[in-house]
Amino acid sequence: MAVKTNSIADVLIVEDELVTANALSDVLADMGYRVLAIADSSDGAIASIHNQIPDIVLMDIKLRGSVSGITAANEIHKIASIPVIYLTAFSDPETLEGAIATSPYGYLTKPLRYAEVNVTIMLALKKHQEEKILQEALDKEKELHILKSRLLAMASHEFSTPMSVIRLLIWKLQTFEEQLTKESRAKNLASIQSAIKDINWLLEEVKFIACSESGKFPFNPESVDAIAYCRQLVDSFDTEDGMRKCRIKFHSHGQCQKLKLDKKLLWHIFMNLVSNAIKYSYEGGTIDVELICESSQLFLSIGDHGIGIPDEYLNNLFLPFLRADNVGSVKGLGMGLYIVKQAVEAHSGKIAIESEVNMGTKFTVVLPSA
Repeated sequence: MAVKTNSIADVLIVEDELVTANALSDVLADMGYRVLAIADSSDGAIASIHNQIPDIVLMDIKLRGSVSGITAANEIHKIASIPVIYLTAFSDPETLEGAIATSPYGYLTKPLRYAEVNVTIMLALKKHQEEKILQEALDKEKELHILKSRLLAMASHEFSTPMSVIRLLIWKLQTFEEQLTKESRAKNLASIQSAIKDINWLLEEVKFIACSESGKFPFNPESVDAIAYCRQLVDSFDTEDGMRKCRIKFHSHGQCQKLKLDKKLLWHIFMNLVSNAIKYSYEGGTIDVELICESSQLFLSIGDHGIGIPDEYLNNLFLPFLRADNVGSVKGLGMGLYIVKQAVEAHSGKIAIESEVNMGTKFTVVLPSA
């Protein structure tokens, strides 16, 4: 008597003996599997897979026509990664060697014992799932390695500009110390401080991404007065340069003292969004920052009236290194919004965007309290 499986899988039967195929189909249906189709040739099997991808294929080695089941399995693997279990009345060394070369997930000889068929399918599905998980982990590791390598290369390039500015201005201050007026020295020192700030900003972004090998950023919530903290961050923009091209209007509502958020992640969210709003605004523009605190979550919206984002970029806006084609000469790594998205997701929060070219952009972030 066949053992009934708890897991349902879609099965494609490739068998040119119709009686055998129908009997196997009935037994699999009783076990809880869903038979998508029965094919009696390689072409029929491939046509079925193009129509609907099964979870597993039960493949007879000797098929109708000149193409064997082994060849059919090779063709199937070119279409999709689907586990194949061979069904055959032949167990000669040559057939066995050809079958093994295609890395099957099972090899069952006829006449079939249905309980054995069931166990073989379950083991094959489990093995295939484990291989998928492992492959995804390897792909993620490779993706992170590429991401970090590219980030370091870009950061190295971006570091060169402020470092050159610092070297030049220090040389100027040392060489022409007596000729420079007090105002010129102050202006040069301010430029050095600005360049140092740019370097620190780059270091923060690089450290933030490089800090986690798993791709998930550390999440360390604590009680934060988000309104007071964000107001402090706004003040840092106000005091850094009297020639700053935008005015920030900050509005807040509610009480935030009891919210538990990751303060460092909140810094990255706020600073990246406000910095972007300033960078992509027109001269003399206004940045609207609104903070609303509820008992269990924080709402943050940051809007500008700048260049906006073209529609074709909106769906992929949070991918690393993506920069819209209308940013012009505005510098950046293209990592800010990627970091924001990761920081929001670490809070199990949400982020939404509204944008129109030449009209502006508005980001809305919702962060639940931990």
